[in-house]
Amino acid sequence: MNCDGFLQIVRNTGIQALTSEILQFIDKIVVHHRENLFEETVQKVEIYYKMIGFVELPSMSKDEKERYVKYFNRTKKDQIE
Repeated sequence: MNCDGFLQIVRNTGIQALTSEILQFIDKIVVHHRENLFEETVQKVEIYYKMIGFVELPSMSKDEKERYVKYFNRTKKDQIE
């Protein structure tokens, strides 16, 4: 199985929380400091998978970001608190 196949499986699982079973696939998680860019708070998170390493995912478009915020019920105010 290649990296793309693995990530497709991960995306299709609908993971909602990090459980001990899910953590078996993760080598480490690196959380960077928050930054303010163009009046928006951003925070980079890198997930390193076992036997695959870090996989750079493409940036989200504005529409994708809006769907993400709607799906997870998060607003800028929630992110700051």
